[in-house]
Amino acid sequence: MLKKYTPPYFSILTTVILVNMIFSSYFIAFFLAGVVFQVFKMAIAKGHNYIVLFSILTFLIIENTQGLQLFSLTIIALIVYLVVIPRMKHLFSSNTMSDFLYIFAFYLLFYLLIQIYTSFETSLMSTFLINFFIDILVVGFVL
Repeated sequence: MLKKYTPPYFSILTTVILVNMIFSSYFIAFFLAGVVFQVFKMAIAKGHNYIVLFSILTFLIIENTQGLQLFSLTIIALIVYLVVIPRMKHLFSSNTMSDFLYIFAFYLLFYLLIQIYTSFETSLMSTFLINFFIDILVVGFVL
């Protein structure tokens, strides 16, 4: 009997935690929050509550290293999962394209949250675009 392939969620989330901790000490904004959102979305859909809790913990570590309010990324992820995804589900037939759009919606709300809490910086948009494309590559090839 063949087993279904399940991505190594715990090692992916642990890698995201380590990357955020290491790069924050070098003052490089490397979030990988879209990857955590994708794992969060898959875990809720499949009913894996322990992975949901670990992804919330990963969101908390990202928020702490970036200086955001606690549970703000979790609230954004829930808003995208409960409001945006049901409205956008019927637009695309490709799962990969729809996953990219969900990550884009997550990063758009994340960008708006950063703009509310901090002053306007021109390098912030490029930071978010770089992180968005890195997340698309990771989600496209790993998840």
